Amino acid sequence: MKSWLLASTLLCSSVSAWAKDTLVILSPHRKSIQEEYVPLFTEYYKKKFNTDVDVQWLDQGGTSDDVRFLRAKFANKSKSSGVDIFWGGGTATFLELQRDGFLDSYQLPAELKTQVPEKAAGIPLYDKTHTWYASAMSSFGVFFNKKIMKMDGLPAPKTWQDLGSPAYNDNISLTDPRRSGSANTMNAIVLQTMGWNRGWELLTTIAGNARSFTHSSTDPIKAVVSGDVGLAMAIDFYALAKIGDLGPDNLGFILPEGQAVLDPDPIAILKGAPNRKVAERFVEFVLSSEGQKLLLLPKGAPQGPKSSSLGRMAVNVKAYEETEGKRISPDNPFTQTGFIMLDLERATKMQRVFNDLVGASLVDPHEDLKKAWKKIAKGPVVDPILRLAFGKPLVSEEDFMKLVDKWDDEVVRNQTINAWVSASREKYKSLQ
Repeated sequence: MKSWLLASTLLCSSVSAWAKDTLVILSPHRKSIQEEYVPLFTEYYKKKFNTDVDVQWLDQGGTSDDVRFLRAKFANKSKSSGVDIFWGGGTATFLELQRDGFLDSYQLPAELKTQVPEKAAGIPLYDKTHTWYASAMSSFGVFFNKKIMKMDGLPAPKTWQDLGSPAYNDNISLTDPRRSGSANTMNAIVLQTMGWNRGWELLTTIAGNARSFTHSSTDPIKAVVSGDVGLAMAIDFYALAKIGDLGPDNLGFILPEGQAVLDPDPIAILKGAPNRKVAERFVEFVLSSEGQKLLLLPKGAPQGPKSSSLGRMAVNVKAYEETEGKRISPDNPFTQTGFIMLDLERATKMQRVFNDLVGASLVDPHEDLKKAWKKIAKGPVVDPILRLAFGKPLVSEEDFMKLVDKWDDEVVRNQTINAWVSASREKYKSLQ
C-alpha cells in the first residue's frame, strides 16, 4: 500500500513538474521591466490558469541587435523563430518587422479593447491589422544632473538646439543609433523638426559636445546619474524612473519646446509563435490595468513596482483613472495636447541608411570630429561659416532617399559607408 502511495506521489510530482507552460520573450527593455513584469505575470498566471509558466527572456544588447537576431532566426523562410513575443523598441521597429512579415495578427478581448483606445494625442495605439499594440508611450527629451549643472554654472536646456551650445562641450553622453532604437528616434525627431541641413548641423554639433557614444541607451543615463556628464538625450522613462528613485532635487528632465514627440512602444506576437496561447495571455496582462499600473506608480506603492520605478506613460485609460494623484508624473496623454507626430513611415524607410550615415559621419570618426569642434567652438559664439562647414551633411536629402532602395546590396552599402567615413575624417581634419 505504502509503495503504491509513494509511486502515486512521485507520478503526480512528475506530472506537475511537466505541466508547465512556456513563454519566450525577445526584448531590448531594461532589466527593471523584466524584474517587475515577469514575477507578477507568473503569479497572475498561476492564479488565473492554475498552471505554472516559465518565462524565458532574451536580449541581444539593444533593439537593433534584437532585430538582427530575429532576422537570423527567420532566415531561409523559416516558419518560426522559436520566439513568442517581441516587446519594446519603438514603433518604427515594429513597422519594419511587420513589413518583413515577422508579426502575427491578434485581436484583444472586447472589454480590454475599450480600455485601450485607438489613439492618444492623435497617435495610433495599435496597427490596423492588429499585428502590434502599444504597451506604453514614450516621449524624448534631455535628462540632466542638476547638481553637476549648478556646479559647472550651466543653464538647464529647453530645446534640442541648446545641446549644440559650446557651453556643454564634453558634458553630453550619447548612444550609437546603430545599437539603440531610441537614439535613432531622437535623431529622426531632430531631422523632422529642423529639416535636413539644419538638422544635420545640430546633430554634428551635439556630437562635438559628446564625451562619447555608448553601445547601450542606458549608459548615458548612468553617466548623468553618476555625474560623469551633465546631460544626455534620453527617452522619458529612463529619466523619470531615476527621478522617481533619486528625487527631483538631484535630477531633471525636459521635453523640448515645440519638439515633443509621442511614440508608442509596442508589443507583438511573432509569426509561428511556439506558445501562441501563452503569448496572447501575456499581451492581455501587459495591457490590462493591473499590468499598466506598474508603469505609472512609484516603487513601493500598492499595486506598483516593488524594486524600481518604471516611470512610463500607460495606454490603458482605466489605469490612469485608478492612479489619479498617485503617479510619478501627472502627465496623461489622453488629456494633454501639444505633442507632434513623428512621420513613422518615413522614419522606418530611412532607418537603416540613416543609422549607417550617423555611424559613418558622427560615431566612427568621433575623435577627429571632437578635435575639429574644439578648434571651432573656442568661445560662446561659433563662427557661422565654420559651423556650416562642420555640420554640412555628406549627402543631400534627395540622394540619401535614392540610397534607401539600394541598401540591401551589401556591396553598395559597404562601399558607400567606407566612402562616408573617409570623407568625414578628411572634412574634420581640414577644420582642425
